[in-house]
Amino acid sequence: MKRIVCLSVLITFGLAAGAVFAQNGAAAGVSGKSPYGVITIPVDKIYSHSKGYVIEYRKNGMGTNRIYLPLDWFIEKVNMETPRKGELMKLKSGSVWPYISVYYRDGKTDHVRLYVREETHSTWGTILNGVDLDDEFGGVEEVILAR
Repeated sequence: MKRIVCLSVLITFGLAAGAVFAQNGAAAGVSGKSPYGVITIPVDKIYSHSKGYVIEYRKNGMGTNRIYLPLDWFIEKVNMETPRKGELMKLKSGSVWPYISVYYRDGKTDHVRLYVREETHSTWGTILNGVDLDDEFGGVEEVILAR
């Protein structure tokens, strides 16, 4: 029941945040439309890896899917020409379930924000020894969320 309530709150928050984000972008843009779109989904599991983060989420309907976010997306960049592509946001204690927001610009991934709880939270998982995921992180440029 708590999970359903959290999911409902996240969906409502995502829609409201998207509307505010679009409105703020429209105020700044000449065309009246924001160049960004955002998709926000709750996270089932987060796995930390030496090459990045493995995010497991539930698809609409049944089943789960994974996305791979390279660690260099989350490293602070020095210049504005190549800003970082990912932000790791720490959620304060409470009942908000971890989630990810993927921001798109002109149909391509612009940046992601991964909202996580403390590493003792049940959403953090462990990758078993011997599992080689290095290839999964190589060349990742886009985040495509399966529905």
